[in-house]
Amino acid sequence: MPPKYRTRAIDAEIPFEIQDILWQLFTILKQSQKPIDYLHVFELSIEPETQRQTIYHRQEVPAYKKTVHATLTTTKPIHHTIWIIEEADYLMMLFPSDY
Repeated sequence: MPPKYRTRAIDAEIPFEIQDILWQLFTILKQSQKPIDYLHVFELSIEPETQRQTIYHRQEVPAYKKTVHATLTTTKPIHHTIWIIEEADYLMMLFPSDY
């Protein structure tokens, strides 16, 4: 797996616990041997009834969608959209506005 990087904005605004979950979701899909797109979109929201973190993970080509409900242990759930872009020799986690 290539090295993983994140922008300063991600580091400043997104708790490590949530970053770690997003990297895990990406890695699980990558190891599944299914074809994956270079761009992965993670839409984070708060589940109203349980206050758990809801993560909607998607890619365009080939089409992939998965929703995960995570119980966070050290941080509070947040609302954000985060991308992971896979380049030839590294992975980058960033906000769409960082692109």
